[in-house]
Amino acid sequence: MSEEKTQAGVQSLEVGLSVLDALIAHSSPMMLKELAEKLAMHPAKVHRYMVSLVRMQYAKQLLDGRYALGDQAWRLGLGCIQRTDTIQAAQAQIYALHRQINCGLQISKWSSQGPLVVQWIEPNQPVSVITRVGSVMPMLNSATGRTFAAFMPEAMIRPLLEQEWQHKQAQGIAVYPGNWAEFEQMKQGILQAGAATVSGDMLAGVNAICVPIFNIHGEIEFCIAALGSEQHLPIDFSHERVQALQGTAKALTAQITQG
Repeated sequence: MSEEKTQAGVQSLEVGLSVLDALIAHSSPMMLKELAEKLAMHPAKVHRYMVSLVRMQYAKQLLDGRYALGDQAWRLGLGCIQRTDTIQAAQAQIYALHRQINCGLQISKWSSQGPLVVQWIEPNQPVSVITRVGSVMPMLNSATGRTFAAFMPEAMIRPLLEQEWQHKQAQGIAVYPGNWAEFEQMKQGILQAGAATVSGDMLAGVNAICVPIFNIHGEIEFCIAALGSEQHLPIDFSHERVQALQGTAKALTAQITQG
């Protein structure tokens, strides 16, 4: 028997995964007609596969009839991200930092939806911080979002910033930065400091400081945000806990870039 002989598979599964792939590749929810056109498949056939994907929670149907990725698809993607070599290799340093500064630590990776929390380590102090693995952090008023926004290409982050500005405006909520010019001004400060901060923006009395870790291409590999009370984690770059955070980021960047 030829070693090159193709092994038997399940054709219906392959077709179903191609439908899921089309949904993943599109940056926003899709109508059934759009999916059918993208797949060059009859809408009735696509609909049967979507029913199964929705039933298994890999997709969901929105109120306007469009289809989006479901919770199980996000859990699958998150599981893959959590097992990436760089984050796994950094666990010893991350936990050493946690013991040293005794703050909550939030590890985030970039996703098509924005900064995605892939790990959360609780602080050993009574600080009310509500964060969840799998959450997508806001770009404007989270230290994590501001870090990614400052260090990533404009083409990737500007649409998400514009979307948040429109959403805040529709709600009548003032936010800083409130436009692109204000963001550019804030960005210069983040680049100069090598970190982004927020103070009470998401939770009253809680400070957050976020640092980027870069790969060999000079791109953000992931970010580490420290969260603590105003007294325990002051927004002061000369403070020992903030310096420990930045020192860990520099060490991890050196580890990744030097192999």
